Amino acid sequence: MRIALFSDVHGNLSALSAVLAGIDRQVEVDHVVFAGDICLFGPRPQATLDLLRQRSMPAIVGNTDEWIRNPPPLPESLPASERPARQKLRSLCQWTEEQLNPESLSWLDDLRSAFQLRFSPSSDPADDLLVVHANPLNLLGVIFPSIERQIELYGRVRQTDDDLLPLLENESAKTLAFGHLHIPGVRLWRDKKLINASSVSLPGDGDGRAKYAILNWTAGAGWAADFVHVDYPIADEIKAYQNQQPPGWQQQVEQYQTLGYVPQLV
Repeated sequence: MRIALFSDVHGNLSALSAVLAGIDRQVEVDHVVFAGDICLFGPRPQATLDLLRQRSMPAIVGNTDEWIRNPPPLPESLPASERPARQKLRSLCQWTEEQLNPESLSWLDDLRSAFQLRFSPSSDPADDLLVVHANPLNLLGVIFPSIERQIELYGRVRQTDDDLLPLLENESAKTLAFGHLHIPGVRLWRDKKLINASSVSLPGDGDGRAKYAILNWTAGAGWAADFVHVDYPIADEIKAYQNQQPPGWQQQVEQYQTLGYVPQLV
């Protein structure tokens, strides 16, 4: 079994187009799968969602797909230091919802019930590949990279192996694939293989290219992952931000012009 998995498009139409074109060039792909977060944060949410839906592929919900319909609250108890960012996020959720037609909003509503996908290459449940957005329990809990990679990226350990126990202890599948944190890689945890397919947009590893994963099943060896990096025309995204002007668009344009990408901050 051979699966192409991508996640976290975040409204980046140029990057999604490049990733899908790259997947189309792959040989003998049995399934193309999307792991959530399709159009929030980008300048062309409707066109991005349309392109995904044209493919009629298996898809699951991500946290930002949920936020479009139910923005994070702004309670009185929220610290003053966090209120501006929360207000900005809520404004962007509202703007994105307003850009989507009724059919797309209905599709997002239906997507909210699609939390995970399971692929079974054999009769043994341990051989299953479980695809989720963030983790098997919810849409927000992050699975960080290996301990060594955490130290490389952050200068410290942000998640020990013991920290993962509540998220993973009850899952029978030995291989888990996901996005949410936009950093490609494989973390080995006890008898499980945790595969982060990374993201089409908003990279968290300093590499501005769009990314997806090819997951291969081999009897006796299990699941293995190849990570593919794809260039895309950032000038098209800059132009789209300037034309559509979603909330906060100036910062995104500045980051594209200085960094070559808009980073994920976790």
